[in-house]
Amino acid sequence: MPSLRALGLGLVVLLLLQVATGTPVSNRAVAATDCKPTGVTKPTTPDPTLPLTGGATELPSTNLTLQFVAIGRGIQNYTCSGAGAVPVQQGAIATLYDATALARTNAALLHTIPAIVVYRPKPSGYMAVLNQHFSVLGDHFFDAASTPTFNLTTIKPVQTTFVAKTLGVSAPAGASAGPAGTGAVAWLLLNHKAGYPSIGPSQVYRVVTAGGMNYPTCTSASLQSIQYAAEYWFYS
Repeated sequence: MPSLRALGLGLVVLLLLQVATGTPVSNRAVAATDCKPTGVTKPTTPDPTLPLTGGATELPSTNLTLQFVAIGRGIQNYTCSGAGAVPVQQGAIATLYDATALARTNAALLHTIPAIVVYRPKPSGYMAVLNQHFSVLGDHFFDAASTPTFNLTTIKPVQTTFVAKTLGVSAPAGASAGPAGTGAVAWLLLNHKAGYPSIGPSQVYRVVTAGGMNYPTCTSASLQSIQYAAEYWFYS
């Protein structure tokens, strides 16, 4: 049977432990359970729906998850071998502006923007239009092997996606022809290009295009650079 001295020492230790932790000893197990990290709940709002051309053939839908939506503003390039030749697509160069938030809150407003900004000089910083401000998301260009490339430089770590064209459909008849008056480039479905080490989205849609089509024929051996704008939807 413990002595009175041992019982006293035990009581002192118990009291000191309660003071040090600020928690009654009987509740410590419950408190420890309550401090376990809880799972992070992802937003349950469904992804916005890809727009449609309204034509006989549409781009297929996707079962992937939307990551970003961007407004691309730049030029489509075509090479001319000589007068009377048909221009050949060489690639594109564009700055991508982050429109993800607007796509999720007001896609109808977003769809009006390419037809507006195609007539404006490409901004050097953020894009401001219709009381909306879009920061730079990255760049779009074609690499040395003519592979379409999306470099999302403001995402950390930087995400670079190399793609190949899977399918294209004509832009709607009423799409903006752009300042050159040549017409709107096709809507495209682009998927990750095999053999390339992409770090980022694996699927890209180019939709709601404005401008960018080549002139029917060349007037000389030269490069045609046609102003264009479009929406790019990135999925993983």
